[in-house]
Amino acid sequence: MAQLSKTEQVLKEMDNYGLGILALSEVRWTGAGRQNLDMGYTILHSGLGKNKEAGVAIMLSKPASKALTKWTPINERIITARFAGKNAKLTLVACYAPTNDADDVTKDSFYNILQAVAKDIPSHDLICFAGDFNAKVGNDKSYCPEVLGSEGLGEINEDGTLLLDFALTNDLIIGEVVAL
Repeated sequence: MAQLSKTEQVLKEMDNYGLGILALSEVRWTGAGRQNLDMGYTILHSGLGKNKEAGVAIMLSKPASKALTKWTPINERIITARFAGKNAKLTLVACYAPTNDADDVTKDSFYNILQAVAKDIPSHDLICFAGDFNAKVGNDKSYCPEVLGSEGLGEINEDGTLLLDFALTNDLIIGEVVAL
């Protein structure tokens, strides 16, 4: 999304699908900030200082922007947003996990920070972790059946194990992936 035309394309697709909130990974924007976009949309983003690598963002429709109560850019791989709904509050954590090729220190750091973020979410909130976890969780339901939904494909990889363990630790379910 380093090019303005890409942002406009995402806005158009978000509008076409009627999405109110969209988590984005690898946006490659620098720094953290909030920008008002065309058609009443808002984008919250978190990236590195000068390097146009990684980066996460949350794109919001006008109604979702009005429901936003708090957002926190954690680093270039994690950003959170909290919304007040009619009957509940929702915390969304947009993520971009290191790839399977990354070293163990980088992966451990990501999941340690993500765990600290998860710990700080109020227990009464609805919670959604979304984004690119660069993980294959596989379809073997004998490993973490309480966590693995019906969406797993293929064979589990190392990053899949990390994601399943994170979900198990936080009483989460891995659900459907929606991609544009």
